[in-house]
Amino acid sequence: MSDGGPILVDTSVWIDFFGPRPGPAGEELRRLIAESEPVVLTGIVVAEVLQGLIHSVDVIEKYLGQWELLALEGFEAYARAAKMFRVARSRGLTLTTVDALIAATALDYGARLFTLDRDFEGLAKLLPLKLYRPR
Repeated sequence: MSDGGPILVDTSVWIDFFGPRPGPAGEELRRLIAESEPVVLTGIVVAEVLQGLIHSVDVIEKYLGQWELLALEGFEAYARAAKMFRVARSRGLTLTTVDALIAATALDYGARLFTLDRDFEGLAKLLPLKLYRPR
């Protein structure tokens, strides 16, 4: 059962989940869904997952539409994401704008980020970003 807020699932995990042979992350997401854990998305993740599809677009679009969509709100949220990007860069951590926006969304909503992207591990050492660790 859930032990700390929503679980924001990053693109990398969804790609594993929808792949022909899901790895441990895809299997963990399958478990989270089966156990009705609080899985959530952001618009950026939806766009990234759907833009890479060639087949089953309508099916996957409908499937992703089941979960709550978290969104950054207001100028300050985007300014915080930009500051996060600058702080990371000043500490030698390469971060994309998309990653900064996903991390800012997780922070704003108190969500744990479930990702395979190791850049977020470095970011979690600089900020109070909570990462979801599979059991």
